[in-house]
Amino acid sequence: MKSPRYSNIIHIFALIHAVIVLLCGFLNITDELLLTVATVSMIAIIAIRKGQGLGVVAACVIAGNIFGFVIGTYGAELLARIIPTPVLHAVTSFVTTEIIGFGLLLLLNAIGGGSAHNRIWVPQLLPMILILGVLLLIRIVYSQIFGNMLSEEAVNISIRLLLSNSLAIIILICCNIIYTIVSHRYSWFSTPLGYIVGIVSETVIIAFITTLVIGYDLPFGTEHPFKDITFIQIFSVAIIASLIIYVAMMLISYVYQTRNRIENEQEKRRLAQFQYNILKQQVNPHFLFNSLNILNGLIEEQRTEDASEYVRKLAALYRYMLQNENEHLVLLSEELSFIDQYTDLLKVRFPYGFTVEKRIDDKAKSRYVVQCSLQVLIENAFKHNIVRAEQPLHITIATEGEYIVVRNNFQPKSSSSESTKVGLKNISKQYMGAIGQDIVINKTESTFEVKLPLI
Repeated sequence: MKSPRYSNIIHIFALIHAVIVLLCGFLNITDELLLTVATVSMIAIIAIRKGQGLGVVAACVIAGNIFGFVIGTYGAELLARIIPTPVLHAVTSFVTTEIIGFGLLLLLNAIGGGSAHNRIWVPQLLPMILILGVLLLIRIVYSQIFGNMLSEEAVNISIRLLLSNSLAIIILICCNIIYTIVSHRYSWFSTPLGYIVGIVSETVIIAFITTLVIGYDLPFGTEHPFKDITFIQIFSVAIIASLIIYVAMMLISYVYQTRNRIENEQEKRRLAQFQYNILKQQVNPHFLFNSLNILNGLIEEQRTEDASEYVRKLAALYRYMLQNENEHLVLLSEELSFIDQYTDLLKVRFPYGFTVEKRIDDKAKSRYVVQCSLQVLIENAFKHNIVRAEQPLHITIATEGEYIVVRNNFQPKSSSSESTKVGLKNISKQYMGAIGQDIVINKTESTFEVKLPLI
């Protein structure tokens, strides 16, 4: 069965809100409890279907209730001028629900966390219900205790006092940042009980301290404490302000963690692709076929010592690859030893067709390079250039400053197809992933060189 679209879910809950208002008005009963339940349900369903965790869902519920209250209250004043009073509350609830729903959808699309249409969230179902139930209870208790005290005048005075006190704002922001960092560091806060106790305690304590700072006009105030407004009224606004800042810090932290997780996954994919290409080179059928043909020729010529030496070098070559298959970076000294073994094998096939010259600074040998990067560059030189005794291929491996350079004379094969540069692209990706620095490729009519950064 096809799952309903997010927009349909939002429209359905917007209609439910409007119907609740009309029915409760007809029956002359309060609609606050039912509207809160409907809002929490819509937010939870969308966030869960978007694949979000406990913390993000709870933060979205908190934010949705706060912004729903603000939009519903002040939006009603605007709509009252054009909509008749009997249906004003229903229209306001419908519009507010639409704004909350699509605002939430835009937010979740922006911060990431793919769709979870087909996900069965059994392991987190009970904790999610517990957290949403407690948040719903807090919302109801808060509205019943403090709702009558929060007149428009009291809210405006509290907001003005809060915004005019720099110390109060600093306390709200800094304490919520610290709590967000601490709660992500310790796993206890990820449990339902830990999350509830943590967010309630943090909000009450910060709001209490902020209220005292505002009420006594700290740190340099001379005004009479709580001269124009009660402690409870400031405390109520401070709780809302603290929750808003907490939600913002929570979502910013989530975005940052999500970005790091995506970058780590991309790096893992790049490394896996590079290791896959290295594996393909390890079992390259052409290289293996040529090696076996050479070995067979040595045996037929009864050059047993040469055949034994060839097998030893071939085994050492593969041993190096296997030993370092999980290593992203290797010492330059080890890579150079590997190159010596590789070129020794090439000399059996091309005894007079090429030369390899090395000019390496001793200090550079303790630096690192991407595994098999030099071997790939030498292999590319043989693959794309003529190798003959009368037209030899000259390869130079040298250190130049912070680079090791592999350079060869450019004499392309006439029958060679255009290079796909897959090997160079893979090396480039590994360097960018490891140190954020790319390789340098220089090509002229007579030479081709690649500069690899020393790590």
